[in-house]
Amino acid sequence: SGSDGTGCTLGGVVACMGERGSRDFFRNRVCWHSMDEVTAMSKRREYQFCPMCGTALIEQERTGALRPICPACDYTVYYDPKVAVVMLLVQDERVLLIKRAVDPQKGKWALPAGFVNAGENPQEAAMREVLEETNLVAEHPRLLDVFYHPGDGSADIIIAYQLEWVGGELLAGDDALEADWFTADALPPTAFLTTHWLLERWQTHTLY
Repeated sequence: SGSDGTGCTLGGVVACMGERGSRDFFRNRVCWHSMDEVTAMSKRREYQFCPMCGTALIEQERTGALRPICPACDYTVYYDPKVAVVMLLVQDERVLLIKRAVDPQKGKWALPAGFVNAGENPQEAAMREVLEETNLVAEHPRLLDVFYHPGDGSADIIIAYQLEWVGGELLAGDDALEADWFTADALPPTAFLTTHWLLERWQTHTLY
């Protein structure tokens, strides 16, 4: 479990929020990072030594980009994206939110969310995270959107699902201080752009 990161949509797949402004695109948004911002983010995940033999890595062009290469064993480091899920549950015209117990955005409310484990189906991750954070059994995940937010230590790709509550009694758990249902006209202060945008789409009946 953890932060879902942030992102903005480009017709279902997204470019990340920057300081260069934004424009509407198919009811959503597309934004940009400067090259300096992207370079700084990538270095937060930078390898210094070969994970296979321990030799100091060098940077060379390979498969169309500059990548860390081992000069001893020729191993190439490829940085895989971190994937998270964020979930929207609505019952009796109320949306489920959790109050975060940890940073980032501790004390603010957000949609249930968390990271996908290695080898885990994202749909199963969505159901697992809802259970861990709210004690509710949720099924029938339906894809809402895919958000992209590269390399700041949170998720690079966030998959948004709408799920149906089928059982369980509401009880906050994992990294949630509280869990509760809110009507569209009584939402608390919320964290994360993905939560903001999905709630806005729910309020304006433009989820799909």
